[in-house]
Amino acid sequence: MAEFLPTALKIPEISRFVNRANQLRSIKPAIAYWCEYHAVNQIVGKSLHSSDDDAFLYTKTLIERLETTKTEHATEEAIVDNDVAKAYVEQFAQQTFNRAERTMHAGKVTRQTADTFDAAATFFDVLREWGDPEPEVLQKIKFAKWNAARILKAIREGKDPNESNPTPVKPREMPALDLNDPEVQELTSPGAVPPKPVSVEDAVDVGEPPKLVAQDDYFPAGSTVPQTDPTENSPSPLTPPAQDMPFGNSPSTSSQVPLQPSPHIPTKVPREFISPVGPPPEDPSAPDFIDSVPLGFSDPDPPEVLPESSFASPAPTPTLAHVPAPSPTPAVGSTTANFRDINQAQKHAKWAISALNFEDVPTAIGELRKALAALGSQ
Repeated sequence: MAEFLPTALKIPEISRFVNRANQLRSIKPAIAYWCEYHAVNQIVGKSLHSSDDDAFLYTKTLIERLETTKTEHATEEAIVDNDVAKAYVEQFAQQTFNRAERTMHAGKVTRQTADTFDAAATFFDVLREWGDPEPEVLQKIKFAKWNAARILKAIREGKDPNESNPTPVKPREMPALDLNDPEVQELTSPGAVPPKPVSVEDAVDVGEPPKLVAQDDYFPAGSTVPQTDPTENSPSPLTPPAQDMPFGNSPSTSSQVPLQPSPHIPTKVPREFISPVGPPPEDPSAPDFIDSVPLGFSDPDPPEVLPESSFASPAPTPTLAHVPAPSPTPAVGSTTANFRDINQAQKHAKWAISALNFEDVPTAIGELRKALAALGSQ
């Protein structure tokens, strides 16, 4: 059953994010959280919560739901960590976009394909919570919305939407070499001087090589999603009429709530929405390894020094030097991981698999190391 949406909030800048959140709440709670987070920012930024009582109560319900979701998923990094959340949302948007593109290139476009394109544009729009999207992302948003409108328009007119699918531009072939060209003849002539073989010169040893910086980010720097062929993403010149576009323009970022060090409820929310919240639960303290060191041991005795003599003396009888007993090695902490450590290891392992799906080997290695560290193996 669809969730009731007040009349004042039935605009594309809000409704499409709420609808996607309702679709993904049980299977992708992090995506649903950020869709509703963006919707609340749009409502408050446009002061729509004060339109009527229904809009006010609905906005309050959304904010309370955000608080509940964050409490229930306190260990979900895609919700509580801004950097991980941005990468997670962008990756999910790219996967949705790729799925729609594959269907289009296969010539099997349906109404469902239009909905998939619209969903991809919606998820890419959520990235505005972290600032202005990159030009490549803006191009994908425009391309996805255009295809969604194009497909629905063709279906309404009783046409096959696959007939208007944009055709990827084939790369231009380089012209063949002209054998009559003097430069070509010079290169192919028997008397041509062969190129100097590649050699590696010895470099002066200037010390140790620079250490490699460990990669801690969930995704590598730069674009966090696999790049697609720009020729495939370029919008088609056959732009449908403006009145047939069922999807609104992307919301402006001027009314956007500024981000905080970690995700919180939007700062522009009026005080009447905010309910008193108790202090956050304290994280379990790290185990104290000092108690594991046996007591009763002191520093070893200094070695005995024989007094020097200014005159010759017979060789002293050799004596056994006092060797202090080696102090026992402190007990190493148990490698048995608790339930929370296992959850963290599973998450890093899943992210490693996800990185391998995009052939990002360095990120996969880093995530697997984090999984081992969470289990106490490193």
